[in-house]
Amino acid sequence: MFATFALMVVLVVFPLVGIWLTWVVNAFQGTMTTFDWSLGDKGQVLPTRGLLFLSGPVAFLLAFHLLRFVTALLGSGGEAGVAIPMTASVGLSAASAWVVKFYGATFAIWLALADHGPHERYWPFASVIALGIASWWLVKSEFLYGFKAKPSQLRVRAQNDAGEVAVPEVARVIVPKITFKDIHGNTDLKKRLLSAGHAITAPRAEGVKPRNGILLGGDPGNGKTVLAEALAGELKLPFLTLTHSDVASQWVGERTVRIKAAFDQAIRNQPCMLFIDEIDSFLPSRGDSAGQNKEDSDVVNSLLTLLVDVRRHRVVIVAATNYMDRLDGAAIREGRFDFKIEVSPPDQDARVGLLQSGIKAHTPKAQVSPDVLRSVALRWNGFSVKRILAVTEEMPSYLADKVGAGGRTEPLTFDDFMNALRRIQGQRGAKPENVKSLSEMVFPDFTRNALAMIASRLADPVRVERLGGSLPTGVLFFGPPGTGKTAACKALAKEVGWTFLIATGADLARDSKALEKLYTKAKELRPALIFIDEADELLRSREYSQNTEATNKLLTLMEGVNDRVRDVLWVAATNNPDQIDPALLRGGRFTEKVEFVRPSGTQLVAHLTQWLAHRKVAMAQDLSVEELVQLMGDQSIANAEAICQHAVNRAISQTDGDQIVISRGDVDVAIQTVLGDRG
Repeated sequence: MFATFALMVVLVVFPLVGIWLTWVVNAFQGTMTTFDWSLGDKGQVLPTRGLLFLSGPVAFLLAFHLLRFVTALLGSGGEAGVAIPMTASVGLSAASAWVVKFYGATFAIWLALADHGPHERYWPFASVIALGIASWWLVKSEFLYGFKAKPSQLRVRAQNDAGEVAVPEVARVIVPKITFKDIHGNTDLKKRLLSAGHAITAPRAEGVKPRNGILLGGDPGNGKTVLAEALAGELKLPFLTLTHSDVASQWVGERTVRIKAAFDQAIRNQPCMLFIDEIDSFLPSRGDSAGQNKEDSDVVNSLLTLLVDVRRHRVVIVAATNYMDRLDGAAIREGRFDFKIEVSPPDQDARVGLLQSGIKAHTPKAQVSPDVLRSVALRWNGFSVKRILAVTEEMPSYLADKVGAGGRTEPLTFDDFMNALRRIQGQRGAKPENVKSLSEMVFPDFTRNALAMIASRLADPVRVERLGGSLPTGVLFFGPPGTGKTAACKALAKEVGWTFLIATGADLARDSKALEKLYTKAKELRPALIFIDEADELLRSREYSQNTEATNKLLTLMEGVNDRVRDVLWVAATNNPDQIDPALLRGGRFTEKVEFVRPSGTQLVAHLTQWLAHRKVAMAQDLSVEELVQLMGDQSIANAEAICQHAVNRAISQTDGDQIVISRGDVDVAIQTVLGDRG
């Protein structure tokens, strides 16, 4: 291959360069009015010779590309050479620019000093400009002279002298368009990133191992890619991005080749930043062998080696993942990624800035006060960047529907933002339906007052906090079974318009991951109420419990890792409050408690009278509701309703008409069936 290349240089390049140099030498010998081959003896421009002169740079560049094309074909017998872009070689690009500049300078001198009339200057001057524009376009657009072929369509690859497979450039190169000034808030995070960037790019001291590798972790949608590009902008470095789709291939072994090609590309472009997005798809844990094959292991091993080798060069490595726990253990150690930075959800200043910019972009004519934006941002702590921006994108559609229904759109209110939020959340967390209101339920005064106090604060949290109040993080419902704890929680969620999520304590105690999934769902569907029914197993004191992991997880979630998430209320129902872990009853957890007791005889009579009236059934003449309550004894609302329902069902089964009358016998059978033998 080297012999072929040398032969092409001798036969093509040298003659062209020689002709070009001859023109230049002749131009400056003797008089400046005579250009052999290009100009007439009186300085006038001869078009044929002038075109030959002007074609010098283009011929020069085409010759080099012809060399590379033919060499690739001869070396591989295939079509790989046709896919080599003009700017694949940094040296060739520099040579192209130098040739254009030199020719421009030559013509500038000639135009200034040659002896010819002004009317003879226009076409060569215009030709120089056209030549410059054409050359710039070729370099800028990576024009391939009509031989472009997609890398995925190539079946044969050219080989270099080392026998390695030659592939097109893999990573996408951009000039960063943003810096940290363009990103709202998150000052501490930006300082940490910039400090890591400066530590990597600082001059290297003698004998000190270079540091490199910034690993960005955190939940999706919080702008890890944008932060990486902004860091490149701050460091004034080219930004190369690499995703798994850039290296995916149907050919065995090609993923490894393309990953190495991306690192080689970064080294050629140094100093630069190479950003690897979703690096967990490149470096899955080798301990999880299920679903992995030999090529997956080869990719991991190759990338681990490249991450170490690249430290010799001026390439800043930045990677992002949403699943830090899925990465191979060898990948996240120091020596590959020295800086591990958690990209948390946007802070208060960032949320305000995102809301402002989003409203300005999507509803520029809408008016919104700074106080409303601050209130919304305060409630939406923990929301991702994408979620906040999605609300502003939904706002035009929401406002259009609001106007169509006869509502006003200006200025935007807190409720407008919450309603737009509900629209993008969809129906994943429906509010309870077919549930009695709190006012319709039978409770003693102390229970009713406690529930009303909670409901009033949840209904208007902005006013409550503005006046110095607070919303509960957790509420404990305790009391005997069947006293209406579940029904009360559903009624509470319906009354304040919060999403209602329910799970049992036994299910959550067996799987702490289920607890975290439930909490994640609640964060996304805020404002939300999480009801843990029969929570004894989850809340039991850790001294006597076998599910301490789940209890610890609940404590962590309620406390908040970085910042307690607003508008997520935990409600736990238990029959045994004395067995609850003391840590769960401290301030900031299940601080507020609501006691549920069995109703008094008078309350039960009132409730059953209303219950029977809704079902349009009558009592036998020898039976009253008061007697019915006496027959039941001291029962909960749930048991009393179950007895009445069974009596109604028995009465219906014993008549063919529509007039249903409950007899004393129906009640006796119902009591025996529901309560069993009480003797």
